[in-house]
Amino acid sequence: MKNIFVILLLFPILVFSQIDYGFKAGVNFNTNSSISVISDALVNKINKSDFQGYYIGSYISFNAIIFDLRTEFQYSTLQIGDYLTQQKIELPITVGYKIIPFLSAFAGPSFQYILNEKSNSFDLDEVSGKTTIGLNIGTRIHLGKLQLELRYERGLSSLETKLLQKQSNINVANLDTRASLLSLGVSYKIN
Repeated sequence: MKNIFVILLLFPILVFSQIDYGFKAGVNFNTNSSISVISDALVNKINKSDFQGYYIGSYISFNAIIFDLRTEFQYSTLQIGDYLTQQKIELPITVGYKIIPFLSAFAGPSFQYILNEKSNSFDLDEVSGKTTIGLNIGTRIHLGKLQLELRYERGLSSLETKLLQKQSNINVANLDTRASLLSLGVSYKIN
């Protein structure tokens, strides 16, 4: 019975919707990572300008009259100076609402899987969990086939990496890269 209800709910959206798909790219600014410094050697060495990254990917969007359901698949990197480079696959799923014809707001979950972590300055402790979830909110400006996007993501689960001093394996800092993330991006609609 529950499955029939879900099908009946989604059927009008899929039948009366327009399907858009395309490519997307952008930059990530980690605005509020949690950094727990354990060693005096690292105090005041990591600052917010050290956090940078980018993402590239694709999307598919089911557009109804004023709502849309958008699924994205993207490859993302985050670089924190020489301390940490993180590569991951992300799957954001958002529900959008058109405020006016060229402006929409959206929100939804983002699922992530860590592909790789490396550091030039430190050894890294094994990541305990490679999957994490966050919540996206943001806005899009629609300019024909082009869309500009500003997105804020708040991690709902932590993703802590331990930085270990080379050779001695002494823990010098813990980084949680999922605290909050600000992204600026552009999408291009193919159809």
